[in-house]
Amino acid sequence: MTGEDRQQQTSGTGRDSAVVRLLLCWIFAALWLLFFLGSVVPAGSDSSAITSGLQALCFVLFVVTHASLSNGWRGAGLFFAFAVVVAFLLEASSIATGFPFGFYVHHVAGPKPLGVPPHVAIGYAILGWMAWTLARLIVRQHPSASGGFNRFTTPLVASFILTAYDYAYDPIGSTVLGMWSYRYPSGYFGVPLSNFLGWMFTGWVFFQLFALIESRFPPNRAAVTQASYWLLPCLLWGVSAVQYPIKLAHAPAGSVAVAGRTFVTADVYEAAVVAALLTMVFAAVTAAFRVCALVPLPDPPTT
Repeated sequence: MTGEDRQQQTSGTGRDSAVVRLLLCWIFAALWLLFFLGSVVPAGSDSSAITSGLQALCFVLFVVTHASLSNGWRGAGLFFAFAVVVAFLLEASSIATGFPFGFYVHHVAGPKPLGVPPHVAIGYAILGWMAWTLARLIVRQHPSASGGFNRFTTPLVASFILTAYDYAYDPIGSTVLGMWSYRYPSGYFGVPLSNFLGWMFTGWVFFQLFALIESRFPPNRAAVTQASYWLLPCLLWGVSAVQYPIKLAHAPAGSVAVAGRTFVTADVYEAAVVAALLTMVFAAVTAAFRVCALVPLPDPPTT
């Protein structure tokens, strides 16, 4: 077998692998949607917790598979490593010193090394990949173009998109559900401004770290030239916002008090609907329009 034959065989194998992994992305996304719709409606039973767990698993599998097509397994591994380590260290720092989120405490059950539940740090990585993908679509002429000024603009925009997720959910998680609490609750239904600035800073740090080495891990051309590869994250990010109107429809009656301030519970959920619509849905729709404008997607530029 000649060198050219081996190169063609390797190229063919890579294309086949990309097709399989892209198909898996579709499967994981479809399963996530199924479990998502089953988990957002309060069921009051153990089946709801199981459904939520399966939803989270499908989301993780989708993100990992999707990331492997963008930057290979090593590149994806480094992205997730940066995100988990940075998020864990800054969460632990804030719990101990108040920087960068402000002082707060997690109240969820299970192990909490340095006060940080492991799934919290992992959540930054998973949500971070979605924000990173949407930012690449919005900022870059070609979403896989990793060189030049893109190395600095993309992390900044991605940090805003990532923080939008917390902007919608945090008042529910802290004020209504009591999953964590702030020493000095204020601002947005008891959530201080420092929390959102902390999310932006945390995201920017690990996005920027990855952006500086991104060009070393070229994308799978057979995948990133497919519109569906880019549309799937837009779909999942936008659909994630649907949880808030559903939660609003099932919001419990009454009010909740934080640091002497009383909020109507339904108002907290309604604010989440508005926040998700104007941030998460906006980013998803804008990124999806960019995909449509780019079709047919050309090969990613070499950097």
